[in-house]
Parts: sequence; C-alpha cells; structure tokens
Amino acid sequence: MEKILTLVSNNNNIITPHRIEAIEDLIKVQTSKVWLEDNIACDISFSTKDNTDLSMHTMKQLNKLLNNFEYDWSIQNKKDRNKKIFLSDMDSTIIKQECIDEIAYYANIQEEVAKITKMAMEGQIPFIDALRKRVALLKGVKLELLNEMYHNKIEISDGAKTLLKTLKNKKIKTILVSGGFTFFSAKLSKKLGFDEHYANSLEVNDGYLTGKLIMPIIDSSFKKKILNDTVSRLALSCNNVIAVGDGANDMEMIEAAGLGVSYKGKEILKTHSNAQINYTNLKSILYFIGIPQVDFVN
Repeated sequence: MEKILTLVSNNNNIITPHRIEAIEDLIKVQTSKVWLEDNIACDISFSTKDNTDLSMHTMKQLNKLLNNFEYDWSIQNKKDRNKKIFLSDMDSTIIKQECIDEIAYYANIQEEVAKITKMAMEGQIPFIDALRKRVALLKGVKLELLNEMYHNKIEISDGAKTLLKTLKNKKIKTILVSGGFTFFSAKLSKKLGFDEHYANSLEVNDGYLTGKLIMPIIDSSFKKKILNDTVSRLALSCNNVIAVGDGANDMEMIEAAGLGVSYKGKEILKTHSNAQINYTNLKSILYFIGIPQVDFVN
C-alpha cells in the first residue's frame, strides 16, 4: 500500500536533501518526492514491504527524528488522501485562548479554573466532570462580560483564515466542534465561514450565568458522534475526514478521522494522531491533504 509522508517547515528551517536522506535511511524503502512549496513542504511517497504500516518502533524513531529536525508531518495512505469533511476544535486550536480560562480571568477566579482545565486537557480527570466544576465557578458572571472578552481577548490562530478560505474553495465541508461554549463558537463560525458549529450552551438568567449547562454536553464521545453522523449523512467514509484538536477531549474524533491532526497538542493526543503540527501553523493542514501553496486562498 502506497503511503505519503508529508513534511512541513518554514523559511527559517528549510527541508534539506540531507535530512530527506536521513528519513529515507530510517524507513529503509525507496521513495519519490513532490514539492508542494519549494524547501518548505514536501510529499514523500513510498510503499512498505507486504503493504503493511510502518512498525511501531519505526514510527517512534521517525517521530523522534522529525522532532529533532523541527518538521511538522502527516503520514497516510495515498488512496485515502481525498478529504471532504473538516472538523476542528475551537479553544487552543482555531483560537489561541481557552475561553473558560479567559472568562475566569475577567471574573478573578483564574487560578481555580486554570488548574481544572490543565488536568482535563491532560486526561487526568473526565472532561464532563471538569467542565461542570469550572462552569459552577462562573455563577454570577454577567453575560456582557463574555462579549467584552470576545472582542478584547480572543485571537484567531495563525493560518486559520487561509485554511478555512482554501477548504471552502475546495468545497470541503467545515465544522467547528467544541467543548467550549456556543456564545463563542457561533461568532467564530460566522467570522471564519464554518458551515456548522457545535458547542456547550451556558444557562443564563436575567443576564447572568447560573453556573449550569444546558444539555447535551459536547465531550469527546459527542465530538466523535458528530463526525460519524456527518459521514453517514453525506454518504462518505471516515477516511474522508480531517480532524484537528489539541487535548484529550479531541482524542476520539482524532482517532476516528482518516487524518487526525494534533495541533500543538498534549502528549496524550499526539500518540493517537497520524499528523502533528508543533512548529508551523494551521496552513500545514492544506499541505497534508495535498494542496500546494500556489492554490492557497489568503
């Protein structure tokens, strides 16, 4: 089975022939190369013995080598590269912040909330338990404070606008799916042109947060359900899906997707993904699915 290893870097750390040779020596197979952007993004195609996946040992060694080179990468079956659906997490992925932590900062309870967030993202406590505990701490926060925070604090992640515009141009369905809040996902979905968005709803009474959530709760399993429901509705395959996220709450959709991307992710997520972005930005996803830089829509 033919595989494609895609490498992505930047102008400060170009992809060199010497380093490509080191990769070829490691995987011990004959390869062919196609540049998606000179010196910056490259597809390396190869076939393994008996059409099997690379061994776990080889993948660990390859991951270590690529991290030493500070290259971002994806590896996938060539026949499954055609993508039709894009699912993305919101907090610390499409945007640079964790919304609940920012609300807590404004409400002066940031230390308590940030501690719970960190534990949840690293998989130390169940996401739903962590979410309920954090939301309970927000009781009494004015809704207008969330609007102020959105306008003053939320930053779009590097490369996100180009990514979404290019996916739209390629007629790839885009879905924002977040364990955060609809207050933010609705605004960001409209701003960036997502086709759909799903997130948690905060209960509000008289302009104040009650400290409760409105069901259903969007957790890891619900994100996977959205993926499966979308695939079924469009009569496609999970192989047609790209999913990207940064934490334990994204793990199930990352595993289910044909291309699961860890974006500056926690270690627990990296082990379940077949693509990693640690050194570049979200535009790298376009290279991962075979779109050359000349076709990017900025």
